[in-house]
Amino acid sequence: MPELFWMSLVVFTAIIILVAIRPVRRQLDGKLWLGVFLGAALQALLGLLGLVTHRAPLLFALPTAPALGTWAFRADALSSLLFLLLGCIGAVSSLMAVEHAKHHGAGTSAGMTAVVSVQFVFTSFLLTAQNVFPLLIAWEAMSLCAYAYVLVLHQRRAVRRAAYITLLVSEVGFLLLVLAAILATSRTGAFDFVQVTAHLRTASAGLRDTVFLLALFGFGAKSGILPMQLWMPDAYDAAPAHLNAILAGGLLNLGLFGVLRVTAMTGELSVWVSLIVVWLGVLALFAGALFAVIESRLRRLLAYSSIENVGLMVISLGVATVFAAHHNARFANVAMMALFVQMVSHALAKALAFLTVGEVGRRFGSTDLERLGGLFQIMPGVGLALLIACLTLATVAPFSGFASEWLTLQGMLQVYRSLSGPQEVLVAVAGMFAAAGAALAVTAFLKVFVFAMTARSRTSPALSERPHRTSFWGGASLSLLGVLSLAYGWFPTSVMPSFQRVIGDVLSSTGPLRNIVPTVFHSPVSNPTMVSLGAGGLGFFPAPGFVIQPGEFVATIAPTYILLWFVVFALLALGISRLPLRRAYATRTVPAWLGGREHRAVASEYTSSAYANPYRMFWSRLIGYQINRQLVSGTADVPRQWQLQRKTRQWLGTEHWFIPTKAFLRLTAKVRYWQHGYLWGYLVTILGAVLVMLAIAALYR
Repeated sequence: MPELFWMSLVVFTAIIILVAIRPVRRQLDGKLWLGVFLGAALQALLGLLGLVTHRAPLLFALPTAPALGTWAFRADALSSLLFLLLGCIGAVSSLMAVEHAKHHGAGTSAGMTAVVSVQFVFTSFLLTAQNVFPLLIAWEAMSLCAYAYVLVLHQRRAVRRAAYITLLVSEVGFLLLVLAAILATSRTGAFDFVQVTAHLRTASAGLRDTVFLLALFGFGAKSGILPMQLWMPDAYDAAPAHLNAILAGGLLNLGLFGVLRVTAMTGELSVWVSLIVVWLGVLALFAGALFAVIESRLRRLLAYSSIENVGLMVISLGVATVFAAHHNARFANVAMMALFVQMVSHALAKALAFLTVGEVGRRFGSTDLERLGGLFQIMPGVGLALLIACLTLATVAPFSGFASEWLTLQGMLQVYRSLSGPQEVLVAVAGMFAAAGAALAVTAFLKVFVFAMTARSRTSPALSERPHRTSFWGGASLSLLGVLSLAYGWFPTSVMPSFQRVIGDVLSSTGPLRNIVPTVFHSPVSNPTMVSLGAGGLGFFPAPGFVIQPGEFVATIAPTYILLWFVVFALLALGISRLPLRRAYATRTVPAWLGGREHRAVASEYTSSAYANPYRMFWSRLIGYQINRQLVSGTADVPRQWQLQRKTRQWLGTEHWFIPTKAFLRLTAKVRYWQHGYLWGYLVTILGAVLVMLAIAALYR
């Protein structure tokens, strides 16, 4: 395993050096992405071996410094999972970049291969660091690389603004992480994770909760945890598709990785902190799904979907900490298992979605649902890949999104085993909003596929005849991600034993694996529910262990059974359609009634905005939905043409931050005038600052 780690770093370092040599860079421009593919594949293999072999080797360690401690780097189970996930997505995205480089697409230059390589180098140190200092250094370097991803098309003002907001939020999150590190290490002066963990486990509950919340929002700046998500819609709309896949499918999970690292250090949290985490996740899930429904630009829609999926993972984290604080290891295991299932599911599906949307944009020059339609006939392979991504992100059974959401809701339903009455009510209400958000997510991705792939095209006929086709590299990347996403959804319990080791790194105590993946086919008496559904009679298929059952008195779900019945009913429908029937029952085709029109016009069909209008109007008070009508021609009694303008308050973007920002600027202007206009104002300001610092020092002591 250490050999694979160093081999990947050598590959990425070689790419950086080759890019620095201008003559070589010109000759290898476009081919360097194959080097990125090799380095990412090595890291994926490193993560796979770490999960399979149950090893956590020490990669290397620097000499101990008097003030900084020992800088050791180790690949444990949690970092192995992230290596596998980020390596797979990086490898697939680099293959798509090879495809886009042939057409001189944005973000495919040799310079960008160097940026991606730098990001993977620092990500390697981030995942393996066992000390606070190298973790913070690697985190800051990775954030700067993400800023470069967004700034590719810097000629556009909107792109520069999106990149600036991305960097600003990242720096605010970094400041919160520095504060968390100061609080966690100030008493002992030790920066090694083992020593920090020992200190936090014996510290007061208030210190543990404060460190956790600071880390939650600090690392959450990269994952889009509320309220740190405001950069995501604009950034995802600005970055190229293959870089978006790395951002949403890979780097987003690094924020969750940091939160899980801190969760492992802090141990038990207060119940009110866990409930705050649950409600942050619920609000993100519901709001992200709602804005995804009313959004017509595909990249922004996928950004809102990322906020919704991160919210689902945050719910799982909150529920897991509730059970862990009450030493209910079985259901803490269930909730944490839901988090990791969702992490992998979302990463694969979202990377696949961004790559397919990138292909649509490259081919047709637009990713707006108002202009798309009928693409499945033109590009069936891309349409099939988008269908897999939509079904997964919409949490439709038997795809992997359904398994993770089902486990999360099962964990929320079991909180009565640990919480008191008012706390149970809070979680129950949160479950209602989570279920509503899940329903909105289904609606959003139904809209995506229907209006992009099956509706009639609203673009110019010439666009469907553009010469760019998906070549071998693009098709290979989409096929690989599609197959991985399908296999992971149909057989989710095949990877759960590996997740069990990862859970052991995060939670101090875990429940037995048989409560999650029982061998009901070997011992059907222990599970009468599955016997009643035919499990005992179908011991040959699906294989033992393909049933998810969190524990006693909890519903059971078998994704492979759902898949089996999907296949059975599909074959049955196909057989019925091919049977020779009597004329009286034969299928008849009649022309559709067009309301008096001779031909069906595209303009007479529903648009994605019209599809989402009922949701806009129903939630109009929440999202500030307004319609302004202006008469263009005709009279008020007999109008001939209207101009409609819709306005929605973008709560998940930067719009709602303008009000406190303007208020803060007005306040600072007055303070600045007070300081520079009068000597006594300057002296009073200094005296007030000194008194505040003395009060903080006295309270902290």
